[in-house]
Amino acid sequence: MKYLFFDIECSNCFNGIGKMCEFGYVLTDENFNVIKKDDVPMSPGKGRGNRFHLKGRKNEKDLELAYDYDFYFTQPEFPHFYERIKALIEDPDTTCFAYSMDNDIPHLHHSCTRYKLRPFKYVCYDVQQFVAAYLEKKGQMSLFNACKSIVGPNSVVKLQEHLSRDDAEMEKLIFDAICTLTKCSSKELLEKSTFARTYSLEYMNHLEEKAKEKKRQAKARASSYKDEKAIGWEIYRQEALKNEGHEFEDELLGKRYAVANRLKDEPDLMKKIIDYIHEHNLFLVFSMKNCDYLITFDEENRKNIKAVIGEEPKYKIITYDELINCD
Repeated sequence: MKYLFFDIECSNCFNGIGKMCEFGYVLTDENFNVIKKDDVPMSPGKGRGNRFHLKGRKNEKDLELAYDYDFYFTQPEFPHFYERIKALIEDPDTTCFAYSMDNDIPHLHHSCTRYKLRPFKYVCYDVQQFVAAYLEKKGQMSLFNACKSIVGPNSVVKLQEHLSRDDAEMEKLIFDAICTLTKCSSKELLEKSTFARTYSLEYMNHLEEKAKEKKRQAKARASSYKDEKAIGWEIYRQEALKNEGHEFEDELLGKRYAVANRLKDEPDLMKKIIDYIHEHNLFLVFSMKNCDYLITFDEENRKNIKAVIGEEPKYKIITYDELINCD
């Protein structure tokens, strides 16, 4: 059995889709003797959507990659390296390792689908989960700090963070050290660590189902909110229709009320307004031009309406609270 420790860097990750610009790996035997290791820089592709956006990101640390951005663009894009990566990652005699595979597995998968290539199928272990289990710590420790903590401070002296090949080397050092510290062979540790194992396609199917469910729930919430707003508007329309023929009669002066649109989005408040209208023998009308009072949602709503109107209206503008509490 061979072990493939790999790491990926991306130029950006807009909408959760990473644009790969580097694939680094260390291939070893079961005793962690290195068979081959390499770093494969690649172009993330042309166009603004593929630009490097690794600094100044909200709630994210700035990243400094190993090569100049211009150098990456001189390299071929992902399809050029597809067969090479496929031969490494899908070798039936190879077990794969990544650090925080909820990044690396999607990056590989999205790179394949982006270029209409068959996604890779492989088993992968998350070294980050080995770290959490060994240290008995919750949360996510960075690869660099995990290597210093478990392997030792000197382990990273000659390694460059965010150079994919060196990041893969740190993964190897960590897993090797945990085997030694727990007095387990690599095979034994893998057998007892199903919590850290996943199948790439199953993992992506799970993520895609979660994304679909999230969209479905968001759509349901939006639809529910839209329906609720429609109820408020319908309550207003039905009541105002009853009084449409009375809007200009002199005996109704001082009794005609219109409602601001913002308030019509609140069906519960609209029902209370209708109750108040009925209780005080008042009338609800459609047009602000034919009303004596315009009811707004709150003080901010009143200020916004006044700003739009620009001049002093003939009707008085009151808030919902002023109407309900005027008694």
